[in-house]
Amino acid sequence: MEFDDNRPGNDAFLLKMVAIIGMLMQHTVLVLGDIIPVVLHFPLQLAGGFTFPIMAFLLVEGYRHTSNVNKYLGRLFLWALISQVPHMLAFGIILFIPVLNIMFTLFLSLLAVVMYDRMKSRRLFAFLFVVMCLVSVVFDWGIIGPAVVLIYHIIKNEKQRRIIPPVAAGAYNLIAVSMLGALMAVVAILINADPIFADAFAYALYPTTIDDINIGAELAGIMFPIGCFFVVPLLLRYNGQRGRSLKYLFYAFYPLHLLILALLAHVLGVSELSLFFSI
Repeated sequence: MEFDDNRPGNDAFLLKMVAIIGMLMQHTVLVLGDIIPVVLHFPLQLAGGFTFPIMAFLLVEGYRHTSNVNKYLGRLFLWALISQVPHMLAFGIILFIPVLNIMFTLFLSLLAVVMYDRMKSRRLFAFLFVVMCLVSVVFDWGIIGPAVVLIYHIIKNEKQRRIIPPVAAGAYNLIAVSMLGALMAVVAILINADPIFADAFAYALYPTTIDDINIGAELAGIMFPIGCFFVVPLLLRYNGQRGRSLKYLFYAFYPLHLLILALLAHVLGVSELSLFFSI
């Protein structure tokens, strides 16, 4: 499938702006959700599903066109370090584990792509890639993150590589969200049935009573994986053009918007400004 760079369609800049806006919308509802009307949770979560499939696609596009992949990796790692404190201020620590931000996910994923191209032993690569995916459990987007990026890279048919990864990402998250919802329901029922479970969980896993759970807000989470599917038509209209060049727009926006959201949450009384609370 050939793509004409001069044809009308979506350039990389437009895709990047869609990803940034989607990220802002979902992070807003995740950080300030308690004061946002439940009806707005649904479109905000939907928009969030656009972000990573687009970011992963553009990461591979950037890799294909970069003149220095080592600098590309170094830039991702540097901004990952810069973004970690704002990320923890916004989202806190879950079960005493600081989830590493999406920049670390992109760094690890790009490293996997480079290894795929440079390693002669496919068996050794497969083993190391499984290890990397297991490590990414504590990264934003988890195991599926590096897998989506690698799929974008290894599929040669241009149309297929714009369809399969977003659909795979959406399907995975749809299953994950459903399983998490079922787990939350079981935990809440157990805690309500026997107070001893309340001490055992001690608010480590979301609210500990059914009354504490905002059912509407939790249901809105199903919109996030659905958003991944809507990326497909956007990518199919990608024309291969770079568009406006604002090289560091995404890099700077990511930690800055998280820091602002964390400060807003503190000012509005939604959460304490701390690195050590659990969401």
